[in-house]
Amino acid sequence: MWYSCKDVLDKEPLSAPNPANYWNTEAEANRALIACYAKLKDPIISNGPGQSGNFTYWEALSDNAITTSNYESFDLVMRGQHNSATGGIVSKSWTIGFQGIASCNYFLANLDRVPNLPEQTKNRMRGEALFLRAFYYNDLTQLYGALPLILEPATLNGNFMKMPRSEKAAVVEQILKDIDLAIQYLPNIAYTNGHAVKGSAIVLKTRVLLNNQKLAEAANTAWSLIGDPANPFSLHPNYSGVFVGEQANNKEIMFSVQFDAPLDYHSYDQVVGGRMSVFPTVELRNAYEPSDPRRDMTIFELGDQWIYNPAGFKQQGSTAEGQIPFTQMAFKKGVDTLINNASGATLSDQHVVKMRYADLLLMYAEAMFESGQGTDIRAVNAFNQVRARASVKMPPYLILTRELIRNERRVELAFEGLRYNDMIRWGIAQQVIPTLSHNNAGAKRVFKSYLFPVPLGQMDIMQGVWQQNSTW
Repeated sequence: MWYSCKDVLDKEPLSAPNPANYWNTEAEANRALIACYAKLKDPIISNGPGQSGNFTYWEALSDNAITTSNYESFDLVMRGQHNSATGGIVSKSWTIGFQGIASCNYFLANLDRVPNLPEQTKNRMRGEALFLRAFYYNDLTQLYGALPLILEPATLNGNFMKMPRSEKAAVVEQILKDIDLAIQYLPNIAYTNGHAVKGSAIVLKTRVLLNNQKLAEAANTAWSLIGDPANPFSLHPNYSGVFVGEQANNKEIMFSVQFDAPLDYHSYDQVVGGRMSVFPTVELRNAYEPSDPRRDMTIFELGDQWIYNPAGFKQQGSTAEGQIPFTQMAFKKGVDTLINNASGATLSDQHVVKMRYADLLLMYAEAMFESGQGTDIRAVNAFNQVRARASVKMPPYLILTRELIRNERRVELAFEGLRYNDMIRWGIAQQVIPTLSHNNAGAKRVFKSYLFPVPLGQMDIMQGVWQQNSTW
């Protein structure tokens, strides 16, 4: 159940170092820090080479998308047919998260051993590891609720087999402690090279606070950056360029999982643009206002220009690996429309955007509204900034409503893996999911629970110590 750094892979893996002769140089510390980031490159968090799916399949758990693939059991969760013995995301999310936490714990426990490491460098590294531990723990507690709170590396004589699951509130308290230190330690600079910065931690803290209904605190946290004259982030003029083609030194991207083909690549274009086994719902298409250009930048619809077929995106004559989805739509967002990748002939290296400034602005607007401050001009301006982007230019709203804010998040952030978490946070999943179809025959989905079950293998190991989530 508990993992060490030797289990993670990256371009510069940390392979079973001998603690007796490691941690002698800054370079060794950097390799250990890279190991803390490594689990972000698991395909269910971002992407990977030779995969039949990726992080975008999380959208199929929401009202934004459908999947016809059995990749990592997303289809079972979508249909409500999963249980504690289900593999794929039900078990892998747990394993990957705690592997990432183990790497962070190992790093934090040993960083001070490096001799002559400048204090500023040490603090920046410590801030990154704390940010990542908080990132992994936030994802885990959103999915599973109560968790074992592990803040030290495992030892041979440790008592981990007796460790209880801490209630979610205690886990969130620790997450916020980690993030506050990360905010203190990380530089207030633009995000460029894959390493977390202060802005990354502020977005994460805002997200955690919103997830846990700490609304006024979430608004204050978001404003600490939005209202800062030294804020290095801003909206990128070209909406589609945030996801492919214009990602280098992009001031909107606040944290991402970065790739660099041909050595470090993934199969996004092939999976999303070729196989099309995760694709938009009619409900998502209808959520866009009639003149919203983001619809065309997010969704392939019949007649759209499409490299797979010179005649355009259409039901017949596709040269892609699969047929056009039965909704007659596919996702365009993040796909390089200028390459033909139906057979995996090219290697994709778009960075997977996990946090961006538009999300922070909309979280701020939501937090302000839900805490009774929705008429504050700062909240209204933040909301309308997103709509006023040069490539979007949607008209402003003078009065905010819950429906407007939630729909704006939906269309602005579609296909970025955030919608399911939003629906869980808002408590609307049990009402919405059963109204959705999951196939061409119109069969309805089933929503089983706001939490995943703790994987059966973990429960078997911890018999008599842990209790399964009540809905399972």
